[in-house]
Amino acid sequence: MNPASLAGHAIELLEILWEDPRPADHLIDKFFRSRRYLGSHDRRELAESVYGILRHHRLLQTLVSQVRPESARNPAWLFVAYKLHIEKLSSEIVSGYISGPSPHKLSPSLSELVKIAAQNPETFKDNPGIRFSFPDWFVAVVQQQFGEAEGDALLASLNQPPPLTIRVNTLQTSRANCLLELQKLGFDGKETALSPEGLHLAKRMNLFNLDLFRAGWFEVQDEGSQIVSLLLDPKPTWRVADVCAGGGGKTLHLAALMKNRGEIFAFDVAPKRLEQLQKRSRRSGMHNIRVHVLQENEAPASLPGTMDAILIDAPCSGSGVLRRNPDAKWKITPGMVEEMSAKQQQILRHYAPLLKPGGRLVYATCSVLAQENEAVVQSFLEGNPSFQAADAAAILQRYQLSHLAQGGAIHLLPHKHGCDGFFAMVMERRLA
Repeated sequence: MNPASLAGHAIELLEILWEDPRPADHLIDKFFRSRRYLGSHDRRELAESVYGILRHHRLLQTLVSQVRPESARNPAWLFVAYKLHIEKLSSEIVSGYISGPSPHKLSPSLSELVKIAAQNPETFKDNPGIRFSFPDWFVAVVQQQFGEAEGDALLASLNQPPPLTIRVNTLQTSRANCLLELQKLGFDGKETALSPEGLHLAKRMNLFNLDLFRAGWFEVQDEGSQIVSLLLDPKPTWRVADVCAGGGGKTLHLAALMKNRGEIFAFDVAPKRLEQLQKRSRRSGMHNIRVHVLQENEAPASLPGTMDAILIDAPCSGSGVLRRNPDAKWKITPGMVEEMSAKQQQILRHYAPLLKPGGRLVYATCSVLAQENEAVVQSFLEGNPSFQAADAAAILQRYQLSHLAQGGAIHLLPHKHGCDGFFAMVMERRLA
């Protein structure tokens, strides 16, 4: 595809994303499915450009506004600014994107390209909201929580494309063998530094058509998500509840950790997500998972005090996975975080009674915000004296991950650990 046509498709896709409130990844997949003529290279370059513009949207708007204020929201101009300032292409090369036939006529002239290229993002070094393209309120919360230097490092890391990470199903094969077979197929990869079951793959390619995937050898799962399941560390004889199971990424990991024995009760309020979990469990060869569709905040009446362990992977703002969902930056609001915090506390109160005395409870989110993490756990423990923090370091010791523990909690951050942002707190119910 010639550069001008590629630019036209990117602009068309951006216009769709800004008109439709649905998640960007869903809309991008739909866009590609309706344009089968796009090759894998074209799709990859389009996706990288569009996600890049979403990640750096506020900075790009500001740079364009200094040259032509009325074009600050024009996707064509934002595309040009992205190519110049983020991809660091020259004005001469970028001019190739705005000449010749394309679905959209781009308006910047070569002289205007030079003006855009001359803008210096360092002008905004004292304004992290513009520099990192985040809402000002979010920047303020992050810097108050982490400090200015680490806050800036976190914001910068949330703008980086995430690696393609898989979790090897160790009931089907070993990590080393899976890597070897993937390498035979042309995939370059390496073992994850933290998870004992993960692999980072060098290129973002479609894995779902591979025979290895169909045989249940692996699941696509972020390294941080894998570590959350390790913190629960379920035993093969246990009864385990995965309260907000969703599509079942962590559920499947728990099943593998339990050697496909014991019982896992996967609860969710969305039947379609649980149907997906059932398909995935069949492909992975797991038969110790029982799915249950629940009404919201309605714990099963027949199960109080019967679970050896509970995982509450609570719904949250998703602030820790903005690398994957950059469009969500502008959907997260202070009010949303407050509502999520209240909902998370409610979920904890409803499902904690399922745990038997001496049992283990892990509360987890993919948020980096304390209001959804430490504050929720503190409120729960203060109101439920029969629960206490457990020793996360002792649990993680068998995986050589004790260094991640901070009391009963782990905080995984992209700028420190290379994975998505996760919080997880392990608690136990007192025996008496």
